[in-house]
Amino acid sequence: MMDLSPITQAILVYTALAVGLIVTALTGFAQLRELPKALSAGKPSAALVRRGFLAASVGMGSVGGSILAIELGGPGAIVWMWVASLLGMGVVYAEVLLSVRLRAEGRMNSARVLEAGLPGGLGKALALVFALLVMIFALSAGSLLQTQQSTELLATIGGEPWQVAAVLCAAAAVGMAVPKLRAFVAALGPVAVILYVFALLLIIVRTPYPVGPALSSIFAGLSSGGAVAGGVAGGGLLMAMQAGFLRATLATEAGLGSAGFTPEADAIKDPKAAARAAMLAPLASGILVPTVTALAVLTASPWTGQRIDEAGERRASADARSASEAELEQIAASLGEGDVEALREADALRVVAAWVPLELPMSRGMAGSLQTGQTVVLPKGTVLDPERASQDPAIDPTDAGPSSPGAPTQGLRENYVYPMVMRGSPRGSRIEVKDGQRSILLPSSPETQEITELVYRDLDPDLNRYPAFDVRIPVDNELLETGRGTLVSLTPSDPSVDLYRKSKVRDGPYVVFGDYYFDARVTRMFHPEWGAFDAAFAADELPGALTLRSAVTSAFSGPYLDNGDPRPPRAMIAREDFDAPIGARLHLDYQVPERGMAIGKLLPNGRLMTPSWRFLAETTHAILRHKEDPSLDKRIRVHVEPSADGNRLLFTSAQPEVADFIDAGRWANYTGPYLDPPPYRFEVEVHSGTRAPASNDYLLRTNQERSGFVSPFAERRTLVPTMSAIEAQGSRGQLYDPHPEEVAPFMAGPFVAGAGIERLGWASFFGSGHGGEVLLGICVLILALTTMIAWSSYGARAADHALGRGASWGFRVVFVLVGFAGASASLELLPLMRLVDSVMIGLLALNGLGLVLAWLRLPKSDDARNAASE
Repeated sequence: MMDLSPITQAILVYTALAVGLIVTALTGFAQLRELPKALSAGKPSAALVRRGFLAASVGMGSVGGSILAIELGGPGAIVWMWVASLLGMGVVYAEVLLSVRLRAEGRMNSARVLEAGLPGGLGKALALVFALLVMIFALSAGSLLQTQQSTELLATIGGEPWQVAAVLCAAAAVGMAVPKLRAFVAALGPVAVILYVFALLLIIVRTPYPVGPALSSIFAGLSSGGAVAGGVAGGGLLMAMQAGFLRATLATEAGLGSAGFTPEADAIKDPKAAARAAMLAPLASGILVPTVTALAVLTASPWTGQRIDEAGERRASADARSASEAELEQIAASLGEGDVEALREADALRVVAAWVPLELPMSRGMAGSLQTGQTVVLPKGTVLDPERASQDPAIDPTDAGPSSPGAPTQGLRENYVYPMVMRGSPRGSRIEVKDGQRSILLPSSPETQEITELVYRDLDPDLNRYPAFDVRIPVDNELLETGRGTLVSLTPSDPSVDLYRKSKVRDGPYVVFGDYYFDARVTRMFHPEWGAFDAAFAADELPGALTLRSAVTSAFSGPYLDNGDPRPPRAMIAREDFDAPIGARLHLDYQVPERGMAIGKLLPNGRLMTPSWRFLAETTHAILRHKEDPSLDKRIRVHVEPSADGNRLLFTSAQPEVADFIDAGRWANYTGPYLDPPPYRFEVEVHSGTRAPASNDYLLRTNQERSGFVSPFAERRTLVPTMSAIEAQGSRGQLYDPHPEEVAPFMAGPFVAGAGIERLGWASFFGSGHGGEVLLGICVLILALTTMIAWSSYGARAADHALGRGASWGFRVVFVLVGFAGASASLELLPLMRLVDSVMIGLLALNGLGLVLAWLRLPKSDDARNAASE
């Protein structure tokens, strides 16, 4: 995430570097010379200063800043945060020492350093600008950033943003109003730091991934930046250095002048004791906390931003997007020897992750037989050889029998009967209806008695194949006794639904049958072309609505061995190197393709019709693609509303100059619109791959045979969505969160979600085990609270300096109100960081100027030269 333009960012970074080097030289490397004394216990007043400044500096800027540094410059940025923090220790030393010596009326005030460095009107004017910038920084970084980052982090572990912001702001308000409580909260700062480090060490220790590679990637920042090892943006040594200095400045606050406002130093008598105490804070805020944070996210969330699905099982997208070079390399590595040139032409369109049922089919084809009727061709090796089964001690003689507990796991036996199931399609089987027909009558059977819905598909062939455009109609299922036997009557629950009229505007109806269970007898058969093969057929079919043959011809899938388990969910097969612990949870994102999302149908009235997905309803913009030059694409505002029946969303232009999407004359050189919605985020749980089936194409190209008992992905992981819907189903007349399988053809991904501080929240789930996220959440709340209370005091003192005594209370009220805005979902980190970093440039320049000039001037008229440089 590039939060400033490269030039502006360079100005900030090199200003911080220059200030750090100059002040370090002027103080005679005080951060090294005074370190032994600073580490000693010292007086209670010095410890109070240390706690006060530590409470201010170790907050979300320190926690989130380290993660942003990794994303901007790679893991190597952390080592440059160390360098910047060591220089920052000298700057903090100078800030506090000068502020204590120049305090007036017993109050610390960094603005006085600037006035002392530049006497006269210019110094006072610059000090006023400096105080105003401190107020802005306090509101943006000390209040808004704290609530925004803490609510974003805690939202990933179950917190409600507005509740988190309310607790922080209310506690900060009480801390501002009660001075003794401020001291108590400041005392909690070091405790929170210790607990935070402990919580992250739990994550690091419990994660299955070694710390060594993460540490190596961090130290690579001294040579190459280590961006390739973990940085999302990357950029080598220069990028790592810039990112490290940029975020260390925010984390330590060194050079911003905040240390000179610390109230805990108001009453201290020894300036050097106060300076020594305060300069230790960057060790925690710029080195300790960023390092353990980086190690936690690098070891516990190593796949952030990556696709982790099995590339060899990918499908084509709805808009025939082409695979990138990196994706082609993944496909080639999965389906061949890694040779991209050897791929087929159709492989270039493999961009969509496959979602499959976690159930191994007991079939490699179907065949008809005059003797047995519909026959299932069993996978090779499914039936045990009688001689081997009797002689191999590794084979349990009861395992393959029909009376064994559970389903057989080693093989079937010839002439035995086994329970099997054909799974009904969630999109249903086609039924014809006539004009005036109010209900659908079917023979009563277990499969028809489970029918609760009818499905109508879109008439457009391009949309008909996608369940996202299905409409589901609830029906009342009643049993009728007739002269022909017991029938099932399916009547729409909504009396206004006319089955026949609806079939004229949509494809349907399709009846969603329940699963078909049958007893399958295993036998040996012969085919003139195939020769002898193992097969299964229905042993004793009972009269009813369905037979094995009708199930096979009615979009049922299977058959599968019936082990008594419910219908399994559809899952995504993970790539070979993804080895997350089974049971772990993580979030995935489907993202919008680069030039917008091709979904929906353009109606004659110029409106775009799409599925009624909840996240699509949050869309505010669409893209009109230029047919020849992507740089001429137009991004326009759109308005969305539900259709009359609630099954669709309708998009119209919100810009007068784009009144009608379908105006062919105006938009002759453009296609679209293509929606630009937010990413679709969903949670998945990691399962084993022992029951994950492979497609016929994958087996053929990897030279494998289908097995009814062993999956080619048995050693892999599968990812199961945690939502209630286990498969794609379509609309039921209201906004809904779709199963990922519905979204897959239209979006890019899915990618492992997480940017910025979110990565830490998911790392807590992944690495620390149950309860680790609670400890992390408590620590984050305390760290954010201590920072808010400290910065409210800094900003209040700056307000008194800039606007006169008494302005501090008005500032505190604004500070609390601004904090509430951090919980807003519309508040994005990028513009906030632009504001924070821009203000930091002004603070660094003015405070650095004041420090250098004051340090050079004051000893000349003060006999304290030696005291200041001992």
